[in-house]
Amino acid sequence: MHVALCTDGVFPQAMGGMQRHSRLLAEHLARSGRVRLTVLHPHPVGIFDPALGITEVHVPDIDKSRLYIRELWRYSGRVGKALERIDPDVILAQGFCVWKGIDRFSDRLIVHPHGLEMFQMLTRKERLLGWPFRAALKYIVRRSTVVVSLGGKLTAILRGVAAGSACRVVVIPNATDVPPAPPAPPSPSSPLPLLFVGRFAFNKGLDVLLVVARRLVAEGRGELVRFQLAGDGPLLEELKRDLPRNVELLGRVDDAQLDALYADCAALILPTRFEGMPTVVLEAMARAKPIIVSDVGASGELVNPHNGHLLPPGDAEALHRAVVAFAEQAPGERARMGACSYERVRERFSWPSVTMRFIALFNELAERPER
Repeated sequence: MHVALCTDGVFPQAMGGMQRHSRLLAEHLARSGRVRLTVLHPHPVGIFDPALGITEVHVPDIDKSRLYIRELWRYSGRVGKALERIDPDVILAQGFCVWKGIDRFSDRLIVHPHGLEMFQMLTRKERLLGWPFRAALKYIVRRSTVVVSLGGKLTAILRGVAAGSACRVVVIPNATDVPPAPPAPPSPSSPLPLLFVGRFAFNKGLDVLLVVARRLVAEGRGELVRFQLAGDGPLLEELKRDLPRNVELLGRVDDAQLDALYADCAALILPTRFEGMPTVVLEAMARAKPIIVSDVGASGELVNPHNGHLLPPGDAEALHRAVVAFAEQAPGERARMGACSYERVRERFSWPSVTMRFIALFNELAERPER
């Protein structure tokens, strides 16, 4: 069975959750030996290990100086021409990669829109800016055979988008690599390190985190926890100007540095306003960490009272209560929460199990009578 994976970027050549998903899914599909895989991407050919046997097709990248959504349309046209040449049995399109001329591929097309940020925007300005992307995704979904939901609240959104069409919503979560045994919990430390990993942007809720950090200092509890912020983004300079003493900016970190941060932290904290299924939460769970995260997107599929705190987005009072409650727990209780995280991700969100769910879906489409 010949599967084409279409993406607008592959990690680390391109940064982002969808781009990281493209690399990891491609590698695990190739290692399964169940499919013949072609990856269409905008990078020079040769980004995958030749031993994996992945065929790579270069598609000229978008012009980032021009209107983004129009460039996505043009990029999808170039992807479509490449798909006509290689004629795969099944197509998995990340985001907007199969759009122009989509009707040529509808009977074998799976679209994976990932986080659906354009449907979760909060301000009027954001919703207005997101309208073209919502309209484009509706057009794509309604002309696809299957649309993949990461689960949770995203499934209801996609059912609404697909309503009135023949497109079927299938839930397949994100995944992470899970070590064969849970790492040992770190030695208790004071202040307790709480790790944030992500882009320094409004939607990640860093303003809410800073409200909590300043309140703890004002309450005389500034040494209770230390918030470690790994990443960068448009809010970086603003953060630098007025940083509470219990907040540390770590900058952008590589995978080795991130592994060390996961190992040393007491929990992952992500007060995001909207999200898909956060990869950083999965990665932290695989390292047996408790999670403090907003109840958005599919985060409710990952976190429950046994392994962390699931909070209303944008609620500084709820975040403050969760941080204090977590910090005041005994080390053994925090370790048990971490162990629950590890078991949950191992059972439901490991790459081998998620890869087999994709392969089963590919087989189903390839074996349909009309194909």
